[in-house]
Amino acid sequence: MIAPDAGAGARSPAGRGMRLTGLVAPAVLLLAVLLYTVRGMLSPLVVYALLWAVLWPERRNRHAARLLAAASALVAVWLLWAAGTLLAPFVLGLAFAYLLAPAVRWLARRRVPRWLGSLAVLLPFLALVVLLVLVVVPTIGQQAGQLAQKLPVLVQRLGDWLDRVRTSFLASNQGLLTPEQAAKLKSLGAADLVSLAQSRWQDLLHAAWGGLLGIGRGVSLALTAVGFVVVTPVVTYHLLNAWDRITAWVAALVPPARRDAVLGFVAEYDAQLGRYVRGQLTEATLVATLTGIGLGLLGFPGALLVAVSAGLGNLVPYIGLPLGLLPGLVLALASGDVGVALLQLAGVYVVVQLIDQVVTGPRIVGGAVGLNPVWVMVALALFGLLLGFVGLLVAIPLAVLVKLLAHRALTRYRASAYYTGQPPT
Repeated sequence: MIAPDAGAGARSPAGRGMRLTGLVAPAVLLLAVLLYTVRGMLSPLVVYALLWAVLWPERRNRHAARLLAAASALVAVWLLWAAGTLLAPFVLGLAFAYLLAPAVRWLARRRVPRWLGSLAVLLPFLALVVLLVLVVVPTIGQQAGQLAQKLPVLVQRLGDWLDRVRTSFLASNQGLLTPEQAAKLKSLGAADLVSLAQSRWQDLLHAAWGGLLGIGRGVSLALTAVGFVVVTPVVTYHLLNAWDRITAWVAALVPPARRDAVLGFVAEYDAQLGRYVRGQLTEATLVATLTGIGLGLLGFPGALLVAVSAGLGNLVPYIGLPLGLLPGLVLALASGDVGVALLQLAGVYVVVQLIDQVVTGPRIVGGAVGLNPVWVMVALALFGLLLGFVGLLVAIPLAVLVKLLAHRALTRYRASAYYTGQPPT
């Protein structure tokens, strides 16, 4: 009779699990106690490195690999939150390179050197950006200042209207209010609303601008400007020049057994993301241009500011349109002839939206991505709130990624033995 192999149990999956529990679990527990005692001097990066050091011997274990992947995702989000302002020029450079890479690749197929094709695509793009910054941005700033000056006028008109409503209500009050409530209502004045708007408007603008760019997290305005003006073009050029080499190097890191599946997923993701982003940007630019031309021809005050607001609002489904309308409504209601200004604004917006929804929109975007507008709003709001400007840059790519992962997970679930009721093969 052959004696059983003593090492067979240790080599079996159950034995390996017992060894993993017996050796790693106490070490993880002691490490957790140590981390708790020195928590005041730790950063997430140190904890992340220690986690890798502990789980590295078991990296081939499926559960350990998933834990490391989840930790890597959390650390990436933390880095974007903690250093989002410093990383924003690099992320913006990556976004520009991604948008311009197809044009450089098209030139490379026609035997144009890579460095020359990168310059030929990047320089006109940068010239357009500089033109917008030097010409459009100062005009927008001037019109935004005019909007700030007209806001108290609008508040004054609103206060006068509330005064009339209050007077009419008090005159017709038939015991609805107590004497104390009536006295408090009489003490309210429109001047309070005007003074509040005048004192808080500039503070709100500065807070919104600082929150978007991350100013106030220890990063000055000058450093932020230098990052976008100097770092972004340099990063964009180097990424364009080495785009194919970088993508090939990343593809080579994928294990050969999984390379076809992973690269197929990446190709699908790239096709959907590129079509959506380029289509949305083209559509928003067209909406802004048509709105600016229409309002400018009609002599509407602040036409450029309203056009830019409409273009940016077009990027956000559903709520983007009313948000883009707000500057135009304020300018119209504070103008000399409110009725004419409102008709001009409504006419241009209706015509432009009809063109966008019926003619240009389906041809530019075409619904090929199928990205739920509600999910787009959630992604923009969530990542914009958490990460500021860099969150707005990564919101749509992450939304498309989650959509594809969810679709594949749902397909796998519907094919599983649990869903079909078939025994596993």
